[in-house]
Amino acid sequence: MRPPPFVVALLLGGLVLGACGSSQPRAYAPSKNCRVSETNIDYAGCDLAHQNLSGLDLQDDNFRRANLTDVNLDGSNLQGADLAGAVTLGAKTDSSTVCSNTVFGPCTRSQLRGKGVYHGGS
Repeated sequence: MRPPPFVVALLLGGLVLGACGSSQPRAYAPSKNCRVSETNIDYAGCDLAHQNLSGLDLQDDNFRRANLTDVNLDGSNLQGADLAGAVTLGAKTDSSTVCSNTVFGPCTRSQLRGKGVYHGGS
């Protein structure tokens, strides 16, 4: 006995939609330690608004979905940092902020204050 055509169409539709992947954003684990230090590399989801992070080595650190509103990043090394989904309104940088290979974040946003951003290179 063959199944009715609508059952076959429903099963095929489910397979097609399943192959497309989830529409949910990729999950991330929020940090359990939001203290700012040279050794902490995970600030995911942290509220760092109005913090002074000037001159810190933050390369390859995780700032996914962190609040960086009005944060001071003058002279910081953000090389390779992941700032996907971070709030960077008013983030301050200067010409000595290193931004090469930074994913999203204040190095690519138009809300920056400051004199300019050093993007690395020779």
